[in-house]
Amino acid sequence: MIIDAICFALSGYFMKLSDELTDEQNNLPLAIITGILCVIFTVYVSINNGDAACIFISILIGTALAYKVDSINHIISAILLVIILLILGVPRFSWLCLLLCVIAAYIDEKGNDLIDKKEENYENLSIFDKLLKYRYVMKTTILVLSLLGLIKILFPNTFLDGFLFFQPITIVYFYLFDLAYEFHKNLTDGINYVFQSILGRI
Repeated sequence: MIIDAICFALSGYFMKLSDELTDEQNNLPLAIITGILCVIFTVYVSINNGDAACIFISILIGTALAYKVDSINHIISAILLVIILLILGVPRFSWLCLLLCVIAAYIDEKGNDLIDKKEENYENLSIFDKLLKYRYVMKTTILVLSLLGLIKILFPNTFLDGFLFFQPITIVYFYLFDLAYEFHKNLTDGINYVFQSILGRI
């Protein structure tokens, strides 16, 4: 459980860091390295957790459909992820959950692009726009699937027994992924501060 949580968080952190190194710092070698680190943590949790495999595969498919796998570090990371998962295999997960998460990931990416254009034109954002800005479609989808998994556990022998949902803890894992993704700069600054403090005492 703890290892899964750490892997989700580190996957989100390195995923965003790789993007930033490409888009803002134009540091392709380091972007590729951090992209590979993202793949390592993603693979580790995905081969041990069916929910994780479903989520990360859906993110890959959804972003690819939205034409967001558009740089060398993205392409290398995506190819490595697919090849390794095909070789190692993943635990069983629901194809229905995968489909719903792919749709959610696609809407999040396209919606985020739409909001970026609105902000560039200084347009006012509605509450729905703000939900798209922070990619809440995927979060909401995973929350619902986790709640259905909880209901299935609490109330057995119902029609839900015929469906495979997420484990209740999965929403916690995904929020750790999302928090690490959104606040990667704060985490990086904190890590740099710790290292500088240690080096300053040596």
